Amino acid sequence: MNSSVPEVTFGPGALAVLGGYLVIMLGLGLLGRLKQKERSLRDFYLGGSTFGFAVLFLTLFATQYSGNTLLGFAGRSYQQGTTYIVSITFMILVITVFMIYAPRLFHLARRFGYITPTDFVYHRFGSHPLRILCVALLCWGLANYVLEQLVAMGHGVEAISGGRMTFMQGVLLLVGVMLIYESLGGMRAVAWTDAVQGTLLLCGCAVILYTLVTADGGLAAAAEGVRATAPVKLESPDAEGLRSWVSTLLMLGLGVALYPHAVQRIFAAKGERSLRRSLAAMSFMPLGTTLLAFLIGFIALSRFPGLSELESDKVTIYVLGGLIDRSPVMYWLIVMVFAAVVAAIMSTADSALLSIGSMFTKDIYKSYMRREASAREMLIVGKTFAWGVMAILIVMAWVSLETESSIWLLIKLKLEFMVQLSPVFMLGVYWRRMPASAVLAGIVLGTLLTLVIWCGVVAGLWATRSPWGVAAGVWGLLLNYAVCVGWTLLRPAEQPATVRT
Repeated sequence: MNSSVPEVTFGPGALAVLGGYLVIMLGLGLLGRLKQKERSLRDFYLGGSTFGFAVLFLTLFATQYSGNTLLGFAGRSYQQGTTYIVSITFMILVITVFMIYAPRLFHLARRFGYITPTDFVYHRFGSHPLRILCVALLCWGLANYVLEQLVAMGHGVEAISGGRMTFMQGVLLLVGVMLIYESLGGMRAVAWTDAVQGTLLLCGCAVILYTLVTADGGLAAAAEGVRATAPVKLESPDAEGLRSWVSTLLMLGLGVALYPHAVQRIFAAKGERSLRRSLAAMSFMPLGTTLLAFLIGFIALSRFPGLSELESDKVTIYVLGGLIDRSPVMYWLIVMVFAAVVAAIMSTADSALLSIGSMFTKDIYKSYMRREASAREMLIVGKTFAWGVMAILIVMAWVSLETESSIWLLIKLKLEFMVQLSPVFMLGVYWRRMPASAVLAGIVLGTLLTLVIWCGVVAGLWATRSPWGVAAGVWGLLLNYAVCVGWTLLRPAEQPATVRT
């Protein structure tokens, strides 16, 4: 490890806070179990569609801002410098995309009883191959998403325990607690724990933001430090850099808005008013979270120059760890902030895992394996499948540590393929003429182009996954939309009986 990185030691107080937090999460899981009104898929996976503004906003917030933001985005800011301030617009665009399709999708979900995102896909297009392909891409994205959170979990617990727990021990501890409360209470327990986690995260972000702009000369001193150690990271982007900005903006803005667990929160809203108010409040959150991740990376760049890409995933830990010895008050504030970081990571992982279980159960098991399966059987199968997926991902977390895969690489690996589903929702909820054949062809060709570019780098055929500064997934997405729109316009209008929008 780079010699400029400090040893982060929190002491037993931090472990006590972490232990207390985990006990509260288990208690909320048990309470969610007791509050279940019925043993149905809607109650377990959508909480009975009863979430008002406060719970819906906090569960959206805690789920949307995760280890990706607080560790991965901060690490990317460290690697890129001031140009990464554009990341704020990434998350603003996510909410913009939600506002375009979410209200319409909410009304359809209420009318036709959707539980999973692919319920809409099959109901709208009536295509079995399209539904299976969408489930595969969404589960691929979610599996990578959970893997990112496991990597962040390991780093977080390793830091907060002061090295008393290893990376893998931290992963196993948090995963165990998460699986217990999720299996007990389903979406209701997840949303309630998200409410606690979201509150912790909001308070934690406020504390970090204030500390960063006031301690050690604030941003002015950080800028001078970067100017002295890495002046190139203060420069404006060139033409290729601007193309990379736009490319990443499209990839994150459209891809993140398709997260299945976020779509299921649309279905879980009590009413359209609650949904719109929650999304309106979410539009301001990038100013306190994504901006914060950028500032952490920028300040770390001035204090800890020369970190590797893997080490840069821990800059949040390094920056905050440098503040813990300043006073007893600061110590406990930083401990609570790290609890907030762990909370954000767990809230995202549990939501994604619940969504994986629901899609496998509802869209694969019930539809193609056991049509006569009861609700109780489907719940058991969903939980078992989710536990099996988690076991595989725990092994993959260890592999990613051994191969030094950064969180940002995992983010790209997920979104560049999942974003290919954008036309399904962005066009599908409004454009009645678009047939399943056009959507299926667009997704297949876009995914294949993305895969070819990625595999070409692995095979040594070319050096970059971003030709001309544009991400592989965005090249695939452009082809995808061109095929969807062109195919639809060139073919006679189709009106399948299953299309109801």
